[in-house]
Amino acid sequence: MPKQRLDALTDGVFAFAMTLLVISLDLPSDAQVTNAGQLLGLLAQLQDTLLVYVISFVVLGARWIRNAKDHGSETWCSYGYAWAVIIHLFFVTLIPFSTKLVGLYGEFWPAVCLYAANTILTALSSMRAADLLAKEEQEPKPLDARLDLTVLIVTALLSCALAFLAPGYSMYAYLLNAGSPFLRRALHRPHHGS
Repeated sequence: MPKQRLDALTDGVFAFAMTLLVISLDLPSDAQVTNAGQLLGLLAQLQDTLLVYVISFVVLGARWIRNAKDHGSETWCSYGYAWAVIIHLFFVTLIPFSTKLVGLYGEFWPAVCLYAANTILTALSSMRAADLLAKEEQEPKPLDARLDLTVLIVTALLSCALAFLAPGYSMYAYLLNAGSPFLRRALHRPHHGS
């Protein structure tokens, strides 16, 4: 049996298990939330479950890194980069929870701001992983991706701010991300002196 097939299966099982962990972060279906304070109280009830989620994710991430090290590869990366990717994937796996939260309670600022925080942390951890990889491979930092992620961070902050003023419209701030390609082109356009 080709070792790569077993490695792929192992990676898949770890990925699946890490992704399924987020199911444990579930809101009670019978919760009656009529204001932001009640939503914050509901989220506070999840703190123990969130702690177990974080611990489980870190344990699985550490086991996966150890497994990858033990089984070798022709291509290597540093532990720093591996952990940066694990941290990034942690925030990625929280996206279904924050999406559900904003879908159910988007009229309240805590839901919108938690979604924004998840988005920002996902973007920042992606930037960190990309920077570490570029350093390891002695390549320039991926500026286009950094620009796109910066726009995403700005729109997430804008969305959170709008949640206090016009909660029903706050998520529309993310539509500004559609402008990233135009901004990229404008920044790459050669400037001509007059």
